Amino acid sequence: MSRKRDAEGRAAESAPVLRPGSPEVPRWLPPALFALLTVILFRLFVFSDGMLLGSDTLSLGYVARLFYANQLRAGSFPLWAPQILGGTPFLEALSGGDALYPTSLLLLVMEPFRALGWKLVLHIFLAGVFMYGWMRTIGASKAAALLSGTAYMLAPFLVSLVRPGHDGKIFVTTLTPLLFWVVERFFVRARIGTFSAVALVVTLVLLTTHFQMAYFLFGAVGLYAGFRAVQLWRGGRDPSTAGTPRRARVAGTRFVLFLAASLAGLGAAAVQFIPSTRYVMEYSRRTATTREAAGQVGAAWSSSWSLHPEEVMSLVIPEFAGNDAGGAAWSADTYWGRNFSKDNSEYGGILVLILAAVSFAGAARRDLRWFFTALGSVALLFALGAHTPVWRIFYVLVPGIRLFRSPSTATFLFGFAAATLAGLGLDRILRAARENDPDGWRPVLRILWVSAGTLVVLAVLASSGALASFWTSTVYPGIGADALRKLTLLAPFITRGALLAAAFGLALAAFTWALRRRRLGPVGLLAGLLVLVAADEMRVDAPFIQVIDFQRWAAPDSIMQALLRRERGRDEPYRLLSFVDRGQDVKPALYGIDLAAGHHPNDLARYRELIGMVGSDLPSNLFNTNIQRLLNVRYLLWPDYHGAGPPSGDVVLRTWEQGRPYETLYAWPGLPRARLVARAVVKADDEQVPYMLSAAFDPDSEVVLSRPPPIALQGGPVRGSVTWQKRTPNDLRLSVTSDRAALLVVADNWFPAWHATVDGRTAPVLRAYHTLRAVPVAAGTHTVEMFYHSRLLDWSFLVSVVVTLLLLGGLGWDALRNRLRHSVGQVPDTRKPG
Repeated sequence: MSRKRDAEGRAAESAPVLRPGSPEVPRWLPPALFALLTVILFRLFVFSDGMLLGSDTLSLGYVARLFYANQLRAGSFPLWAPQILGGTPFLEALSGGDALYPTSLLLLVMEPFRALGWKLVLHIFLAGVFMYGWMRTIGASKAAALLSGTAYMLAPFLVSLVRPGHDGKIFVTTLTPLLFWVVERFFVRARIGTFSAVALVVTLVLLTTHFQMAYFLFGAVGLYAGFRAVQLWRGGRDPSTAGTPRRARVAGTRFVLFLAASLAGLGAAAVQFIPSTRYVMEYSRRTATTREAAGQVGAAWSSSWSLHPEEVMSLVIPEFAGNDAGGAAWSADTYWGRNFSKDNSEYGGILVLILAAVSFAGAARRDLRWFFTALGSVALLFALGAHTPVWRIFYVLVPGIRLFRSPSTATFLFGFAAATLAGLGLDRILRAARENDPDGWRPVLRILWVSAGTLVVLAVLASSGALASFWTSTVYPGIGADALRKLTLLAPFITRGALLAAAFGLALAAFTWALRRRRLGPVGLLAGLLVLVAADEMRVDAPFIQVIDFQRWAAPDSIMQALLRRERGRDEPYRLLSFVDRGQDVKPALYGIDLAAGHHPNDLARYRELIGMVGSDLPSNLFNTNIQRLLNVRYLLWPDYHGAGPPSGDVVLRTWEQGRPYETLYAWPGLPRARLVARAVVKADDEQVPYMLSAAFDPDSEVVLSRPPPIALQGGPVRGSVTWQKRTPNDLRLSVTSDRAALLVVADNWFPAWHATVDGRTAPVLRAYHTLRAVPVAAGTHTVEMFYHSRLLDWSFLVSVVVTLLLLGGLGWDALRNRLRHSVGQVPDTRKPG
């Protein structure tokens, strides 16, 4: 880029917000304050050896990360995850979640359950740092940046995600100000360093593997890039040049380079993004046909888990809709809204909303304020789903929206926009104090006192019960009896929340009035606001940060101990079929037990068809003994508290509670994981599962294929043996002896990346029984090896390595050039914030 274009980029920037006279903020203070607040917030975890409680962490997250950590420590990167639902690809199916995200390195230096907590703690801290950097880049004062950083990192819409264990959402929300920060720097100075920074942050966002949040964030950043390009075209500080061909070229070039940087970021994340995209389109439960079968299509599905009016009121009174997170009386099974349940909060702070309104009392950067007002408003209206036409417009017109549900996930953009405007609002107050102009103070104080008065009125309505009465009669007249009961129990907490909101609003107005009257200095105002913001948001955060005794949670119960004792010393693999949690139970995988059922957000579609599982419903085909035997089910765990168990099976152990059977472990007659079969039945794909469920199917002596086998089979019982020599996630080796040509069946999921050799010669891996594997072998003794190898994964990895190295090289070159310029007395190539 030429220096002339750099100068034009700088000229497009408005004047910095703050002038001399605002609070002095030492360079060490922001990171020190953010670190202190993080430690206070997570003190129960930081100063203990416990585990942060997260619903998704307990259900699958910890199992997946433990498997990943064990493989890494053994010196191997897993390409296949064999424990659950017949096995899934590790990277393609996102089985390890954020496996390639940098904080996964924590798994190598501490126990996985602590690493899962510390990565969340680290991101809360980084959210403050990134928000501070973003605010400084758009010209906000250090004081305003400090306030915005504090408000953003403590915001319950971020922190409350700890309780449901939504680490991907936390990562994307944390990276949001960082991405805006580097994009702004790129539009100010489009150099190789800023180009590389944009690309690398895009890579980080993709490696979180929360593609829905990433989609929303990329859309918002794309709009911001367009906004900045228009600003460049309009001429910035020199309106006389607006709309000229030169300006148009500068604006167009910057925007095109921004798109190129985004594509470079996609290239650096190719190893994660490309294989997983192909997997979702062709093999996953999320393919179009599978989603249609599960009813996961259409406007009703896509708009499910949206915000409702109750949650919007909770942006002002955080206790209003209640919660199911536990941890406090107001959040213990008190949610009375219209979703099935709720264990997070969208609250961003009442002071943040008021200060955001103050930014419109004549604050600097008018265009920027209107952009973020529009962004936040659209995000909030979108989050309301079918309650407004905004979501419907996106659903009809914007590609990709139909693939997602839970519009409420877009709320983080509303919170980010509000925190940005709040910082500008504080700068508006400080400017009024500096100028001491009555006309400048008047709109500021008017907004503050009107806001405080409105909150006082709301507190009166809540205290009298009028608010709840109005809500149930007008806003939510169809409220059910149970929801009404919860609302009644929640009434004292709603009143308390409304009174606190009013108190915070009055305190903000009083502090500002004291600044106006010179009874409080700018430093005192900043300190007071930081205390108020922290108090307001941390009181809401507290219930969502809970710590449990990991050793107690992870210890095997008596049934798992009995199963492990029974299998001790045996080398043959086996599966447990657990009907606990409607077949979604994955905890036995903690102990190295493979599961025939379980839960996975992205498992293989054909396996689901085989076991008859739709969505998170009970896998109905696993009640069929043919399917149980096929899948190597050697044990069955039945929850007796749901009713009588299966009619047959040898009881290994039964547990009791209050004099009644609680859970029973049965020994089950499953077939071996690997066996030889000499007869094949050819069926079309849509005929295979019904046939295997029927009495005509003999799982012992026939293999169901979709096409004739490449070897002549004579049928009849096979005399021979199958011995396991090696069994790792990525490689299997078996010694096979057979008296005739046969198919070696392995009751693990088929996937095209699985390859085989027989005595060192390539052999096909056939898809058998709709979703399992089979390898043809001739009569005699053979060594059969199966290994996982994906050419797409190899090429994607190569692209990621090359692009990442180029981007890092670009960053390094730019930093070196700036240092050299500085050493010879030139101005370094960075923008100096206002």
